[in-house]
Amino acid sequence: MVKKNITIKDIANFSGYSTQTVSRVINNDTKVKEETREKILEIIEKYGYRPNLYAKSLVAKKNKNILILLKRKSGHKATIWTNTLVNEIILKNSRNDVSILVEQYYTDEELQKSLISRSSMFIDGVIIFYEEKNDKRIELLKKNNIPFVIFGKSYDEDSIYVSNDDFNSSFKATEYLLNKGIEKILFVSASASPMNEQRVNGVVEAYRKENRDINNLKIEREINTSKEIKELVKRYKDNLPECFFVNGDEKAIVLMRELFNLKINVPEDVKIMGFDNLPLSEYTIPSLTTVSLNYKELAKKLLEKLLNIMDGKKESSEEVASSLIIRESTENM
Repeated sequence: MVKKNITIKDIANFSGYSTQTVSRVINNDTKVKEETREKILEIIEKYGYRPNLYAKSLVAKKNKNILILLKRKSGHKATIWTNTLVNEIILKNSRNDVSILVEQYYTDEELQKSLISRSSMFIDGVIIFYEEKNDKRIELLKKNNIPFVIFGKSYDEDSIYVSNDDFNSSFKATEYLLNKGIEKILFVSASASPMNEQRVNGVVEAYRKENRDINNLKIEREINTSKEIKELVKRYKDNLPECFFVNGDEKAIVLMRELFNLKINVPEDVKIMGFDNLPLSEYTIPSLTTVSLNYKELAKKLLEKLLNIMDGKKESSEEVASSLIIRESTENM
């Protein structure tokens, strides 16, 4: 019986071959083994599959489609830095034969509707944001033989990633504070991830190298939302550190506002250090001292490495150096 609306994915499932192999058969790729070709054509004929003509025209153009795939967390508002980096990746693409798509989702159930699930044969490479342990995206990409790179240090040492040099970034920022005589620091971090733990480790190492009392350092993890920042300020308003070092400028700006509401002055009563150097950080009152990510270089490396992998070239992971931007929120005024 002929199946209605049968897809190339169905043909792949019935034949036991990948969607890429089925696609090559449909497009008369001479590199496909004759035995494989015959098996797939037999399945195509059996089920009455008819290729989508528009899809075939895309393949014929030899256009390469790159997908930037982001997994968001419900209630997580820290998105400006992500948008900044995504925009830089798009701007760095100077090739006429490469198109860049952006897709975001919240749950693994929603991933089933993603382009890498429904239209994987038309996606030639993927840039992953917000990798998780046992990430379903990576499982799907490996299954469909789609090349990918990850932004941020990966859980898997075999995966190719491009990240900020998170350890040295937080190390140097903490060293700067310690050398100013600021020792009671509260480092505010988000959910545990290789990236965030590298930043925590950098802070701890600065205390060790400078031979400072580690008991003066407090670390708050799992602070992901504006609401959680507000709750954090309530907990510490009567026992302030000398400096809040906040892992993310957006959260640092929320914290600054909450302190203002409580008539706690920055930097006179407490200092604030951020991480990201968002464009807005220069215009807060006071302006925010922060670790500045090199967005242009990160974007260049992500796109460059993915295109190389797509072309069959060998690549390796890389970390990009950041810089420290000193502004009013840590300076005596």
